[in-house]
Amino acid sequence: MIKRTSYSFAVLFLIGMIGAASAQTLSFAEAIDQLAAACRTDLQKYCRGVELGGGRLKACLDGHQSVLSPQCQQTRLQVYASIARRIAAQRDIGDICSADIERLCGTSHADAHLVECLLSVSPAAMSPRCNQTFTDTGWRTERAQQ
Repeated sequence: MIKRTSYSFAVLFLIGMIGAASAQTLSFAEAIDQLAAACRTDLQKYCRGVELGGGRLKACLDGHQSVLSPQCQQTRLQVYASIARRIAAQRDIGDICSADIERLCGTSHADAHLVECLLSVSPAAMSPRCNQTFTDTGWRTERAQQ
């Protein structure tokens, strides 16, 4: 249990160092689970003792990229891409959805009520690009799981 928790925290810090398609993006918890499962042996072998924070664990995996197991390498790239897409969607939704926000929410900018407003309207009422961006933020599925 302690070992699994240590790996989970290690992977969390690894993902945190990543500079944040119709499928939804991974949550940070899902990303941690996938990386911990796929890269457990690689983390033990190549990154044991690496201090967390400051991008050191990510740098360790990046530095051992050529020797990582194929499963770890593939999962790592998929997870990084998904998390990067989620972060970009959360950063850019105000710009991408500005017309939808004004039309559907009665405001010209992304404010504190943006998520609630966009959740209250049908996805079909949004432009396809805004709908995909909102899906990529992860906010729709996070609220549904609460």
